[in-house]
Amino acid sequence: MFERNGVWTFSILGVSVHVRELPANNVAVFHPICEPVRQLVEPICRGRGYWNSEFRNWIVFETFKETVLVELGQIAASR
Repeated sequence: MFERNGVWTFSILGVSVHVRELPANNVAVFHPICEPVRQLVEPICRGRGYWNSEFRNWIVFETFKETVLVELGQIAASR
């Protein structure tokens, strides 16, 4: 995991997954289209925010920010 200025980057299956802080203290979780990565990231985000179809990313509520960062970090470390 790499973090700088409110942006975290994880490498999952060789694909960069970006998490960035939003003005409302929520975070946006984005990765390029990759089905195997989606299958890993979606369960982490689902139920902790919502899918933003306009920007093709997950918006995760502030309450779950740390949990999502930890879980993404665990997946990145194991893949």
